[in-house]
Amino acid sequence: MKKIIGIIMVLLMLMSVTVALAGNAKDTQTGGENVKVIIGYVDKPNQADEDVIRGNGGKTKYTYNIINAKAVEIPEQAIDRIKNNPRVAYVEEDAEVYALDAELDSSWGVKRIGAGVVHGYNTGAGVNVAIIDTGIDYTHPDLNDNYRGGYDFVNSDYDPMDDAGHGTHCAGIVAAEDNNEGVVGVAPEANLYAAKVLDDTGSGYTSDVVAGIQWSMDNGMQIISMSLGSNSPSEAIEGACNNAYNSGIVVVASAGNSGNLPGRGDNVGYPAAYSSVIAVAATDSNDKRARWSSTGPDVELAAPGVSIYSTYMDGGYAYMSGTSMACPHVAGTAALVMAAYPEWNNSQVRQQMQDTAEDLGTAGFDYWYGYGLVDADEAASQPMDVHDIAVMSIVAPSCVVEGDLVSVGVSVTNEGKYDETFTLTLTDTTDAKVIGSEQVTLVAEASTTLTFSWNTTDATHGDHVLNATASVVSGETDTADNSMTGTVTVVEEAPANRMHIASIEMSFKTAGPNRNAIALVTIVDAADEPVEGATVYGTWSGATSDTDSGLTDASGEVSLKSNKVKNAPGETTFTFTVDDVSLTGWDYDSAANVKTSGSINVP
Repeated sequence: MKKIIGIIMVLLMLMSVTVALAGNAKDTQTGGENVKVIIGYVDKPNQADEDVIRGNGGKTKYTYNIINAKAVEIPEQAIDRIKNNPRVAYVEEDAEVYALDAELDSSWGVKRIGAGVVHGYNTGAGVNVAIIDTGIDYTHPDLNDNYRGGYDFVNSDYDPMDDAGHGTHCAGIVAAEDNNEGVVGVAPEANLYAAKVLDDTGSGYTSDVVAGIQWSMDNGMQIISMSLGSNSPSEAIEGACNNAYNSGIVVVASAGNSGNLPGRGDNVGYPAAYSSVIAVAATDSNDKRARWSSTGPDVELAAPGVSIYSTYMDGGYAYMSGTSMACPHVAGTAALVMAAYPEWNNSQVRQQMQDTAEDLGTAGFDYWYGYGLVDADEAASQPMDVHDIAVMSIVAPSCVVEGDLVSVGVSVTNEGKYDETFTLTLTDTTDAKVIGSEQVTLVAEASTTLTFSWNTTDATHGDHVLNATASVVSGETDTADNSMTGTVTVVEEAPANRMHIASIEMSFKTAGPNRNAIALVTIVDAADEPVEGATVYGTWSGATSDTDSGLTDASGEVSLKSNKVKNAPGETTFTFTVDDVSLTGWDYDSAANVKTSGSINVP
């Protein structure tokens, strides 16, 4: 009986979250009894602030940039003086925080939230997840390929090896590899990073947690998973969480294991209780609240947290229970959502998980389950390449003759991360006819051009809008970026050898009392290239009346001179108007003329 009572007492201690003050650490430099505190400032700490700390016999552990604060050790009798400094916003105890596991106790969690259904097209690849915990056993065969690095804030080095097992267990729930052994995580190709802030007993200090959050923000983390907590609030941790969230990071934490059997009261711990953090409660395999799972208005989501099988120290595996195990189920789901919707920000990812959660308990939001059980299948159901189709261009002549067989090239790119088969369709929207439709398979990020033959025998004369559309053979497409249009003009006869007037420039020639007006006419083809040998016919009016004509030279120009006019009075106008342009084998396209006449006044 004594043995049973002893086991129960140990479990109760593990299931509770207590705060122990981190005081009474002896300062070897001053010989006084120091306490660990966090000092918050009204703005960024400076050298004068550091001088005050040293002047009071203290020493700095961290100077943060994520918040305006320092973590220090300082004699207890100096704290009142520090608080009276007008630059100091607050002084709080550097309290202990604990891993929120309840007990070593068959894995069903990843399956229950539907993550396995998503893995056929979405594994969370490339999403960066920070495990702020006891570290990660990065040599574990189920974690080694996904581990990308980290930092040990307990021992102040770059080797965040797990010496407690808790962080490794949480890491496996997030991203254990799908390698035909061991277990599979919610997002089995996410990138894992370790910020070791808890020691081999599963406890640590507020100062290290803040440092771990700052490290995550500085090193490009997209998701933070914190299976730790305290019953006491911390302005420092709250500020760090808020700034991390405002920078775009999804912040997830365990709601805590301070709940009671009837599920009454508000007992969500910190940092889970902060508005910038997703607080995760724990459920069992019957979708019921674990008896110890914390409750209250800050619970946002629920996830499996009882008897969860996952990776453990020394390459092993273990069953564990606690909201610590629920938290990484949500962090892994967030990774899947980010991979499915890479254009979304963190608030959209958070909203998606709320909107798709499976309602449990009282209808709607409640204090036991929040919005409900996280549902990876619903939250990340979109295939990753749904929005990755792009028809790049249509290549076709601008003008064709009715009856011609025209080649139209359509280029398409698979901008997705997976090989995909597209159906490419080219339509003449003007005559409402499908020109052609073909399937093409492209590897990820590859391009190709398909050529369609368009028989214009029955095409109506005028402009035709051709539309090319790509669609995935299996799946959805985004019509915003999977189509392209081009315009082709269909004419009755060949458009070649068409010419028109590009310009008419007017000038004078004076010889004694005589004046002549000169019209320099330029003839070009449809491509604005000069036409040589064209005959330009025109009529003079105004100061003189006569007709004139001439042949264009290699520059497409011809100079036409009016009859002489003696003693032409001022304000007399010479006007030349082109009547016709002719050249054997060419058509004069008068509708394309830039101008047909030019005038000049006698000075």
